[in-house]
Amino acid sequence: MGSDWVYQCNGCGAQFATVEEINDHTWSEFDKGNDHGGYSMVSGEPYKHYTGEKYWVVDTPAQEEVGHWEYK
Repeated sequence: MGSDWVYQCNGCGAQFATVEEINDHTWSEFDKGNDHGGYSMVSGEPYKHYTGEKYWVVDTPAQEEVGHWEYK
């Protein structure tokens, strides 16, 4: 599993992929009279890294050897 770093607004919790996006948000809110207090870098949504390799997954004990293929 992995995730990418994102920029989270300290005022409302909105998340953005780039510094430019969070800065646009912050200034837009500031122009409306809202001070969101900057941002923090946080871990984004987790996702799996797939290698493209297949491997056998055993669904039951070794006696029956029933399983299915999954990608890494």
